[in-house]
Amino acid sequence: MLNDLALALERVPQGGTPADYFGVILNDNVLGKPTRSTREASAKILTSLYGFDPSFAVFRLLRRYWEVDSASRPMIAFLAASTRDSLLREMTPFVLGTGIGETVTPSVVTSKLVSIHPGRFQESTAHATAQRLASSWTQAGFLTGKTNKKRSRPQVTPVATSYALVLGYLCGLRGRFLLDSIWTRSLDRSSSELHDLAVEASKQGWMNYKAAGAVVEITFPGLLTPTEEKVANEQN
Repeated sequence: MLNDLALALERVPQGGTPADYFGVILNDNVLGKPTRSTREASAKILTSLYGFDPSFAVFRLLRRYWEVDSASRPMIAFLAASTRDSLLREMTPFVLGTGIGETVTPSVVTSKLVSIHPGRFQESTAHATAQRLASSWTQAGFLTGKTNKKRSRPQVTPVATSYALVLGYLCGLRGRFLLDSIWTRSLDRSSSELHDLAVEASKQGWMNYKAAGAVVEITFPGLLTPTEEKVANEQN
């Protein structure tokens, strides 16, 4: 729902409350939905994926990164959704393991989904879920094509890299472990590429990155609130 997310964020300023987002979707119909029921459904889905609450670190940081680098938006939206959608998070390693240029069909995604969650889905539900997963991967850049989808490499910027790293930091990871989290693996980049992106993100002021041999130090001065830092350290 990348386009819907973009429309909602465009209308609500940073610091807006969940009620503000619901208001522009339900009352102002910023998404251009034909009925109130579809507007309500869209508002609920977007809220479930992104939170729309500045007190949530994942969403607050998404808003901050969103405003400064439009090229990073597809990836940071995907990463934020992955923090709240366990199915998207569980299934993404499958598409990451697919070779660049290989075709990814709905039936292949459905088969993988059923193998991970046997007995959870009816056939029609599994197929519909596979289509939605493929749509999410396409919007993030892991797939290209409308009907004949092929594996591709997503665009990854220093800003998106910083967001992936701070998500790991919020989960309690530190040092070199931040470079091999579920979030950084989702960037689909090699260790050396991640290093280069992290160095550039550090130069741009999004984080502090220092690496000397096996010792890696990554911090985010001024990015997290004292409460967020405390909670993150408690996860460590």
